[in-house]
Amino acid sequence: MNLNRITRAALAAGLALATLAACNSTGSKPETKDGVVTIKWQGYSQERLEFYQEAAAEFRKEFPNINVVPEELAEADYKQALPLSFRSKNSPDIFTYTWPAAGAYFELADVIGNKWAAPLDDSVLPADFRSRFRDTSNLMEPIYSQGGKIYTTPRPPATGTIGFGYMYFNKDVIAKAGLTGKLPATWAEFTAACQAIKDKAGASCLAQSTQGPDEIERLLTTFVGVNKKGYTPTKVSLQSGKFTETSDPQFVEALQYIRSLYEQQYVFPGQYDKIAARQAVVGGKAAFYFDGGWMSSVFPQTFKFKNFGVALPPAKTTAAPDGYAGRIAQGPPLPELFISSQSKHPKEATQFLEWMTRPKGWFSEHFTAKGFDLLPWIDPADAAKWLPKENLARELLPLDPKVHVLAPVPALKCPDLAKSEAMSKVDRIQENLVYSTVNKYLQSGGDWPALAKGIEDKQNKVFEAQLSKEAASGLKVSTDCYAEPDWDGLTPFKFTK
Repeated sequence: MNLNRITRAALAAGLALATLAACNSTGSKPETKDGVVTIKWQGYSQERLEFYQEAAAEFRKEFPNINVVPEELAEADYKQALPLSFRSKNSPDIFTYTWPAAGAYFELADVIGNKWAAPLDDSVLPADFRSRFRDTSNLMEPIYSQGGKIYTTPRPPATGTIGFGYMYFNKDVIAKAGLTGKLPATWAEFTAACQAIKDKAGASCLAQSTQGPDEIERLLTTFVGVNKKGYTPTKVSLQSGKFTETSDPQFVEALQYIRSLYEQQYVFPGQYDKIAARQAVVGGKAAFYFDGGWMSSVFPQTFKFKNFGVALPPAKTTAAPDGYAGRIAQGPPLPELFISSQSKHPKEATQFLEWMTRPKGWFSEHFTAKGFDLLPWIDPADAAKWLPKENLARELLPLDPKVHVLAPVPALKCPDLAKSEAMSKVDRIQENLVYSTVNKYLQSGGDWPALAKGIEDKQNKVFEAQLSKEAASGLKVSTDCYAEPDWDGLTPFKFTK
């Protein structure tokens, strides 16, 4: 028996209970005092607490009878405290839930299954409320609504404007190589630029971490995502609904091209993490780096580096973006905020959520002005006006629709996937099997099609057997849940037919 582990677990549970007690001392049943209702709003974005308090004060100017009290805990503490708050009937009136057991888009299934959530109060919602939220089919999808009732307000998808999909570069290195105003837009141009950078700037062309799945995926999603039709990070192909992504001819060709950059010694050498890759660009040791929109703030804030630019990743033969074979898959906005089923004031909680999500309202403007994120209910033109001058995310706004596209989501097609273990059983075959093989191939070469087939055979054997077993037990799951062979990978997918 590991007493240290037990002690740590006991301390963690005690901390969660203490946090719960401190943050819910009056419970979810606050007394109405002098006609004023108190609404507790809880989450785990501690860096935004001061802003949320400002927002609550601004909200009260319009609704003087509603006092919203934001409480933001450390993420780990919050994830422990929230379930305990429901068990003890002390839950916050409005809560954040973003970690469903079955993965993204099963948030509502979880909170409904746990009997945690109540619907928004229709009586205080304006007629245009549903249409505020882009790419949500007017909140009619079952990830947002059930029985015709809205249960959540969404947050930006992980692959939205501030998601994967951009090519960053050090302006000084580019200038030394004579490439200012002549950034590469095709693979051939990228190779030529790499040679110029090597000869004239004495630097590596590209710094890219391959240390771990998440870091390799930064490269694959950004580069392969626009050079393959319907690329999926899960490696389950939209063409077949099976693990055939890594042997797809377009994936193979893109990966072989990246390997050619290693062969010609254009890539910053060694095995390193994303921090080292970014430092290589900051220090002028490398010119290019592929990553997400967050780098527009990471470079200046974390590395104190502002002399960088951002562009689209190159296409195979015709200049980007016209030459793209696909665009980076972007799911609909993700469910985030819910009203507690234990709240005695769902009407007032709904009024706050309605106020918060007004597209041209105080919250939208000032949240954007803080540079926190790009909300799914505001117009990009307004975002461009409201973003702080020093926030380079504004440069991503015109690039976003050229590189991202609304893509199929298996969870929406087959809700029973929430109960499936097929994907998790594939993951257990060998930890990081695909990524470790990709890393080895990029560093040392080999026969990628043969390597991919060996991996896929193992994956599909487990995947198909588990789906068949689950289907026989009554779950509505199959490889068809993952397949959308008619989608072109370039135009937004229509969720509601």
